Amino acid sequence: TLACALAANAADVREREPDPEKSKGKPYEWKAADGLTYHYHIPRDYDPENGANLTFILHGSNLTRGWGFANHKPGEFRPDDIVVCPDGTTPNGNGGFNFMGEAKDAERLNALHKELAALFKVNATYLYGHSQGSFFALHYAGEYPDQVQGVVAHASGVWTWTKRPDAAHHQAIVFMHGTADPVVPFGQSAGGVSVYKTANFPNVRLRALEGWNHWPAEHTGPIPHASQQLAWVEGMTSNDFTRLGISYAMLSRPKEKSLHDFAGLYMISERLTKLDIVPDRAKQAAAASMKKVDDLAKQHIAAMKAPLPAEATNFQAGSWVGHLPVFLRQFEDVPAADEFVANWKLTLDNQLESVKIHFAKYREAVQAGNDGTAFESGVAAIREGFLMRGCTDPTFLKKLETWGDDRGLGIDKTAQKEGKKIVEGFQKSLKAGLDDFKSTNKRAAL
Repeated sequence: TLACALAANAADVREREPDPEKSKGKPYEWKAADGLTYHYHIPRDYDPENGANLTFILHGSNLTRGWGFANHKPGEFRPDDIVVCPDGTTPNGNGGFNFMGEAKDAERLNALHKELAALFKVNATYLYGHSQGSFFALHYAGEYPDQVQGVVAHASGVWTWTKRPDAAHHQAIVFMHGTADPVVPFGQSAGGVSVYKTANFPNVRLRALEGWNHWPAEHTGPIPHASQQLAWVEGMTSNDFTRLGISYAMLSRPKEKSLHDFAGLYMISERLTKLDIVPDRAKQAAAASMKKVDDLAKQHIAAMKAPLPAEATNFQAGSWVGHLPVFLRQFEDVPAADEFVANWKLTLDNQLESVKIHFAKYREAVQAGNDGTAFESGVAAIREGFLMRGCTDPTFLKKLETWGDDRGLGIDKTAQKEGKKIVEGFQKSLKAGLDDFKSTNKRAAL
């Protein structure tokens, strides 16, 4: 992949022992006491007296330390932080590394963490992990809760043995995931959010990257997604007014509005209005941001022109079908959106129950090689559960599209033709809805 090629090119980084004065402003390579190799970048203006935050970049399976700066430019990514990109804690035997969920792996990263904390004044530690690295980031944060303030887990999920202790409730956690990820299903991050909310974590959220795949997403366009979400976790945990201002600026000044994180802006603004260290003038600006985001949510609701919830029982093509689920993902915890969800709860719950039934039949038919029944069950899932996330899975839709043209399914031809029409109409509705969502955002008064 491109990411692997870039990682290989980034491997040529000069060795230099970390030093608070002598190794600032450029990326370097060094080894921890136990031999764990890492790349690092210290801000040019690092002040040993004031210290800085520490951000770890943890790569995916079978990659190396080079992945970090190949995809997150040193000096631009978290420019005020000490940024460290270690090799995975377990070699794969072929030149790559993995972050495994074993005690020895967490202990090995913690040894490096402690070495860095002994060299530098570390004010807070944040973890950004991608794919396997994201699973491990959550695992590490559970093993050493007092040493981690926030996690951005990209293309993630949660290992069943990952700890979620009460001592970690101060952490802010973002599950960031492409909705069209073909490697790690988007639903794993959605499920991960539920797991942490059930464990009463107060600051955990899902950041959906609409239409994006599995690969690094610092820039899927002009939006620096990983930096933005790290700003959110810092803004939800820091009590340093200067750092809060920097985090707020990252969320309140969108470089591009169509897929900007407006819900993140609302949440960080709400926190600012409640902190004693924030002066009244800044609180007023934050309150104004909250109102603008809530007003934008109302504009989305008006633009969708959705039917009454009781009328949304069977699929009928229309852009609102694609617009509404994106809106629900992107504006969660914004008052106007939450009020809208409350009115739709019964309809959404009913659609979810229908989808569960039809997808159970679908999976059983696929396993049995019965394409005709699988097609009919998949179409039924869309017909009755068209607002549910599972219906938008790209692999699922591709199979239905293929089966819609298959003359050998052995099912009623009229029903097959109608099913094909539903699948095509649904896909067009999804595209039109996302286009409408982006268009409405572009008109935001921010």
